[in-house]
Amino acid sequence: MIKPELDDESITKVDANTTIQEQIQELSKRLQNVNDDLHQQVREKHGALLQQAMHAGRFDVALNTLSYDVEQIRTIGHKLKNQIDIQYQQVDNQTRVLGRLHELSHLLRSAGTLLSLTVKLRSTKDPLKQAELHYELGQLIEDEDLKKIDFVQNARAEVINSRQKLRNLTQMQLVTGLQERSEAQVVNALKIFKNFNLLQKSLDDLIATFISDLEQSLRECFAGTDISVLHKGVPINKASPKTNRGPGKTPMLTTTQNFRAKFWKSLHWLLYEELYEICQQVILLTSALDQIKQLGYDTTEIYDVHNHVWQVVQTLLRKSFSECPAHVTQTLQEGLAKLLTSARGLEERLNGEFIFDTDMFSALEVGYISKCAANMKACLAGVDMPSNETVDILIRVASTELSAALIDARLTNSVSAVFIACSQELCKKLESQIKLGADSKQVVDIPNYQQTQNVVISNILHYHKDSVRRMLVDLDVHFSKSKSTAQQDILKALDQTNILIGTILQQIMDSIFSTISIILLSMHREPGLSSEKISTSGPSMYMKELQEFISRVWSNHIGPFEDKELVSKCGQELAKRCIELFIHNMSILRPISQAGRQRLKSDCNHMENALKPICPNLPDLGNPARLLRAMSFLIVQPPEELVKQSVGGDSLVPSYIVLFLLFGYANSELQSPHTTANWSNERLIEWLEGHTSDREKLELISGAIQRYRDQVRRKKIEQYDEVYPLMVEFFEKSLKL
Repeated sequence: MIKPELDDESITKVDANTTIQEQIQELSKRLQNVNDDLHQQVREKHGALLQQAMHAGRFDVALNTLSYDVEQIRTIGHKLKNQIDIQYQQVDNQTRVLGRLHELSHLLRSAGTLLSLTVKLRSTKDPLKQAELHYELGQLIEDEDLKKIDFVQNARAEVINSRQKLRNLTQMQLVTGLQERSEAQVVNALKIFKNFNLLQKSLDDLIATFISDLEQSLRECFAGTDISVLHKGVPINKASPKTNRGPGKTPMLTTTQNFRAKFWKSLHWLLYEELYEICQQVILLTSALDQIKQLGYDTTEIYDVHNHVWQVVQTLLRKSFSECPAHVTQTLQEGLAKLLTSARGLEERLNGEFIFDTDMFSALEVGYISKCAANMKACLAGVDMPSNETVDILIRVASTELSAALIDARLTNSVSAVFIACSQELCKKLESQIKLGADSKQVVDIPNYQQTQNVVISNILHYHKDSVRRMLVDLDVHFSKSKSTAQQDILKALDQTNILIGTILQQIMDSIFSTISIILLSMHREPGLSSEKISTSGPSMYMKELQEFISRVWSNHIGPFEDKELVSKCGQELAKRCIELFIHNMSILRPISQAGRQRLKSDCNHMENALKPICPNLPDLGNPARLLRAMSFLIVQPPEELVKQSVGGDSLVPSYIVLFLLFGYANSELQSPHTTANWSNERLIEWLEGHTSDREKLELISGAIQRYRDQVRRKKIEQYDEVYPLMVEFFEKSLKL
């Protein structure tokens, strides 16, 4: 018999059944093991399990007992709650009744108070006492409960009516008291408003009235109405044909000149009279507020009326000036000085208690400064070569503009800046005409055309500088009042003219000094200074030449300059340089005899005479003049006396000059410092002029001394020059300081 073949699905089912049976058998086996373990543990802990079962029974009995006790407590609690609820309900009902009785009692007391105060109010004529009663009645008449009671309505109406009348009367008294300057009346009015709790509102209304009146006056002023003819406090007639204008219509003006005349008259009255009146009332109002504060009234919620009103006024003016018509803006800008005059007049009239902000009128300054600039620049328009007449015109215009602007420091500074710019432009025009070069600084002949032209330019610059100073002197009193920096700024700007004049003068001064240097250098070629047979009477040849040159050149080339102050300064500087140059040449002169020294002493005196055209009062030079006098004494002193000279800061004669003079007494082997360095006399003079440090000059001399010492040692000369020890001693003493 052939067995049927099994398909894959049948094989799979057989395998699954086999697996499940195995898992069941395994699970049964494990459960049996667990059961055996449990039986084993029960057998091992049989006593403990019995004891726990006994305790569980006892616990169950105790739990039943506790449950019974809780039920008993709950029953007792319900009984207590019922008893308390009944008592509470009784107390609550009685409390409500008592509350209603209290409210009724309060209403009756309030009604009684209202009626009694109303009777007092009816019999009181004093406004202040009435205000105090109204202060007590204030909350009563606003009580919502009293409004529902009929028998007090008549009293409430009477109180309200009396209150309104008293408020109106008090407002009138406040305004009248401010206008008539009655401080007592104003204080009483403020007390009444404080009792009404309307003090802040009353002040706000009053200030609003001030500002409204001022704003209306500004509108009428800008419209060309002459408000100065109106009595203060009388409202302007809005129906007047002169002021009744439709929207967008321009004012009916006859002429621009007529409008501006009325405008400035009205604006001055507005600031000087109307705004003054407002400020005076504000001052009085502030004083009255201080008084009621001292009387114990609480004014902590009241703002600073003084500052508040002034800030509001300034805000109104700024807004009015910025939003006014174009023709009014132009008028304000061009006449800003008039506006500031009125403003400063108001400040002075108020003794400085109200001061406009520094930038209050700054928006109008641009137009005013533009007008000033146009007026001043017109003086220089089309002028290539300014003359004294040009300067006169500019100064005349500038003086007018500055005089008008001096009312305000800020405006004065702005106008002065415009004038400084115009002055600089004038100086630039003149500067472009200045001649520079060899021809403009020659001093060997009479002044040429270029030099003459420079003198003319210099004199115009001096005339301008002098005119400006005279203008400032004329305006000095006003400058001191304006407290501006304009005067100092203008004077500082004049430095440009000094620079230009100094440029012209300096090139001539340099040429003069160069020629003087050549003349003084010729003393080294002066015949006879090394001879004992030279005559000491009269000046030397180089000194005669120097005197003639200085006299001629100062008369021809410097004399025409009109700026004597600057010429004097340049002359003093030139004189100092000449003295220094003369002393340097004189101190290094070698060889020189004793007669030659006497001649140089005489030349020192002649040098003073030669410099008189340059510096008439030589002692004004200070140390250089004293040094020249000292050299006339030292030049003839022997070496033993020369080394006795003091050294350091207290010494009038520099140490290197004394050492140079000592070289003049030495033999030829002890060479002068410049000879040692293989320099010419001219180069040494240039070096001395370019090196101001005495230490450097002493170092130059030390080289000559050292070289001489080395030469003596190299040649094995037995004895030094007799001047050498004195020179070394003085040199070492000089180096120590």
